[in-house]
Amino acid sequence: MTDYLVRASSLSGIRSAIVSLGADPDELNLLTQLEAAALDEESWISYSSFLTLLQESAQLTDCPHFGLSLSQHQDISILGTLGYIMQQAPNLRTALLELAKYFAYHNQGAKISLTVEKGIALWRFDCELEGILPVTQQVDLVAGLALDVMRLLWTPKWSPDVVYFPHATPVDIKPYQKRFDCPLQFDWESLTVAFDAAILDQAILDANPQLHSVFEKYLRNIAASFSDDYCGQIKHIIKHALSTGDISIERVAGLLGVNKRTLQRQLARHNTSYKDLLEEVRFNAARRYLLESNGSLTNLADMLGYSELSVFSSAFRRDHGVSPRQWRQQHLAH
Repeated sequence: MTDYLVRASSLSGIRSAIVSLGADPDELNLLTQLEAAALDEESWISYSSFLTLLQESAQLTDCPHFGLSLSQHQDISILGTLGYIMQQAPNLRTALLELAKYFAYHNQGAKISLTVEKGIALWRFDCELEGILPVTQQVDLVAGLALDVMRLLWTPKWSPDVVYFPHATPVDIKPYQKRFDCPLQFDWESLTVAFDAAILDQAILDANPQLHSVFEKYLRNIAASFSDDYCGQIKHIIKHALSTGDISIERVAGLLGVNKRTLQRQLARHNTSYKDLLEEVRFNAARRYLLESNGSLTNLADMLGYSELSVFSSAFRRDHGVSPRQWRQQHLAH
């Protein structure tokens, strides 16, 4: 199974949701493991682990609609910069299209789209892992968040025309009816929220077009250097681990909330290994240092987590054909 990554901000509100349903969140080992991995809300965790956590939370609380309940403990802030930009967008269409465009910056394992058919706007969410892991709780969570985002950006009393769910009709449909206050359809192809497209071009109240322009440019620049593939994000995490001095595979797997073997299997499916990615990150950092810094090679080897300079020099020579000192001389001469 191929895994993806999701921002740790997705864990926001889970503890309070579990407590509100009369259960003890400390009973979930996976929750404490993922929380330990989340150094901050910009950290990344395993998407499959997150989906499993939602399912375990539903079982612990004996609440089949746990995802729906969790949505009331989260808000647009879990999207970070993207959520702030959406609030400054000139209209709903722009905000929702930006959500679709930059969603990989929040969640690699799902896609969002917005289309219009015969005057009806169709906001759609598709999980890339569907059919492999239980996604019912994730679907309900996203549906509830979509409702609240629309009410935040448009009007507090708004309800969709129809919400289509890709899972079976729940035994107790009342929580869904109360939450959405609109017709509901189940066993659909994917989560789809349908509403009158006429509101898409209505202005968002209190939005600041100037701020929107500035921060949208900021996010666009981030996205240009942002890798939305699994291996790219593992390399991003390795870079973070370098700053802590612990770049072991156990450390990086822990930051994802998975074990060493799981990470190794995931990377093997991408035809690479932790060692390969680690060396790539190290050598990229080494080349930048050699070109831009006058610091010693001993200091560089220490920064990159090598036990001593000779080990770094040998690894660099194997990859580049010359020693670090020779590489610096060759490239600074150009």
